[in-house]
Amino acid sequence: MKREQLSKVICNIDERQIAEAYQFNPDLCSDSPERIVHMSKKRIFTFALAAALILSLGIAAYAAFFSMTRRVPEKSETFRINWEPNPSGYLDWSNAKLAITFPETAESKEIEFRPGWLPDELSSLKNELWRNRLTAEGLADKYPDMTGSQPLLIETYSMSQFNNGGALLLLYYVPDEIIEDHWDDLSVDVMRFHCTQHFDARPEHNIDEYTLEQDIILLSNADEGWVVRLAGEIGMDQLVKVAKNLEIRETGNVMTYDDFENHYNFMDGGVG
Repeated sequence: MKREQLSKVICNIDERQIAEAYQFNPDLCSDSPERIVHMSKKRIFTFALAAALILSLGIAAYAAFFSMTRRVPEKSETFRINWEPNPSGYLDWSNAKLAITFPETAESKEIEFRPGWLPDELSSLKNELWRNRLTAEGLADKYPDMTGSQPLLIETYSMSQFNNGGALLLLYYVPDEIIEDHWDDLSVDVMRFHCTQHFDARPEHNIDEYTLEQDIILLSNADEGWVVRLAGEIGMDQLVKVAKNLEIRETGNVMTYDDFENHYNFMDGGVG
């Protein structure tokens, strides 16, 4: 963990947690708290004890401050979005397989990206253009064994869109094991997983049962308030390589909650 990351974690620790940690782990600090308080250095003791606590707990303590929170909603839980084509003017999504939420963020810095690396099959998409969305379904024929129609989809989001209970949803695909990580080079928290969507056979239409598969990676920067999603069927190893080689820059625009009509979005990798 970098020094600045450790400092941020320490500054967000509730002092009640520190007190409890000391109560159950008095050996974390060799000096008595009474002596340090008498010397008017209580805050120094608090910081030292917090640092010792973080280091003693290691990854588990850092994970408590991971910038993405995940949960599996109840099947009956609904997520309403405005959608004018519907007579009611809205749609209610339900039976979501996964909901990702983010820290409350008053202002998000808008970003754009360009790929620093793409598989040879998608090399025609690699250029000098900066964008906030890239879709590769037009090159699906380069992958004849692909079960779906989306080799790669990259999109950007603002955390402020998801304030007040908003969420990024996995609506149709079911996730496998979810891996959480932190990439120092991009200063992002990372969540990645493989997921599937199964379809039963429909004999009346002469369609056999089949399963769609894809991989999803979320990159989250809580300091700047942005999120990037990568999804597709090029395989997790190649998707990770694309993600790690993204060039990301700020546009200069700042986004707030009121800039968005809807505060739910779905991350199933579709077409564009």
